[in-house]
Amino acid sequence: MKTQTFFSTSLRWLSAFLLLILISCSDSSDPDPTPPADKQEDIAVIDGKLEAFLTTHKIPGATLAISKNGKLVYKKPYGLANVEANEKMTNEHRMRVASVSKTFAGLAIMKLVQDGKISLDDKVFGPGTILGTTYGTKAYSDRVTKVTVRHLMQMTTGGWVVAGNRDAIDYQTNLTNDQFFSWMMDNATLTFEPGSQYYYVNTNYFVASRIVEKISGKSYYQYMKESFIDPIGIPSTVMAKNGIAGKQSDEVTYYGQGGTKGFEYNLNIERRDGDAGIVINAVDLLKFSLAIDGNPSRPDVLNAATFAQFVQGSSANQGFGNGIVTWNSVRYFYGALPGTRSSYMYHTSNGMAVALIFNGNADYTANTYNTFAIAHQDLLLDLLNNNLNVYKDIDQF
Repeated sequence: MKTQTFFSTSLRWLSAFLLLILISCSDSSDPDPTPPADKQEDIAVIDGKLEAFLTTHKIPGATLAISKNGKLVYKKPYGLANVEANEKMTNEHRMRVASVSKTFAGLAIMKLVQDGKISLDDKVFGPGTILGTTYGTKAYSDRVTKVTVRHLMQMTTGGWVVAGNRDAIDYQTNLTNDQFFSWMMDNATLTFEPGSQYYYVNTNYFVASRIVEKISGKSYYQYMKESFIDPIGIPSTVMAKNGIAGKQSDEVTYYGQGGTKGFEYNLNIERRDGDAGIVINAVDLLKFSLAIDGNPSRPDVLNAATFAQFVQGSSANQGFGNGIVTWNSVRYFYGALPGTRSSYMYHTSNGMAVALIFNGNADYTANTYNTFAIAHQDLLLDLLNNNLNVYKDIDQF
């Protein structure tokens, strides 16, 4: 009888103990109002700037990434990735970055320089040069045979233009890259003596990407992937494909305005791999920019000596380096296509960096476009220089 009483008492104590454990492990009905210290919180002053910009300029959506001293302290999507489907923008959405792609081409060239494969002063065309006489059927002019890698990267070749001084890059869009290259060499001209004038022509970076392929023996993208995309850890980086049917997974829909509306998918974007072909998300674009900033907070792709060459400008334009621009205390690049406006910018001394990509763009064929471009630049400078104490000391990379 005593044994049975002891057993019953013990069972009641065990049941109570197990019930206590279950209660202590269950979710509280009152959630902790204080977010964990390592989690991002919305920052109204930053969100307000972005939302106002989108509203003012009628841009459907954007993705933003901000770092402080090499740490990803804020990332945020805004608006819509696809208006017709009412699809909200996310941090994972990828977008074309247009001419920001030139910094990728610049880094590819500088990596070849660092590895001793080429020099910036190597000649590009003519017997015994990088590309020899592979392209075109006509004899090369004296100007063409003077073109160096440096001239291409610093936009001082003097041209590659056709009638009306128009950039050759978007002509003969039905041709393959090799066919276009030969057509361009036979039909485009260099308006100025190489090295004498800064003349922004996208075709220069088409040629640069072909140099990367020639020297590396790999496709342009594969060389970049092995040399720095994978080592940096920016897996969203891919190449744009032609037409709306060629959209990559997680790629947004693009929305042009005015004279550019309806031309968002009309480009032969695959030809423009070196000057405008990168598709990437904002977080990875920011991480890329931190790998080319010369700052020890994160590892850089280039050593100090090669980095100094990378950012060095020409006598014709001291701010325009080999795929990167220096202005006062910032380095950056911007991009624009129908339905695309993109940017990265980092401060050279205060530790701040930002990447910002839009799936819309104002009409860059209109005289009023400069107003939009300046507003975009002012927004970046604002983010780099103001409200610097609103971020948590976290790293979301």
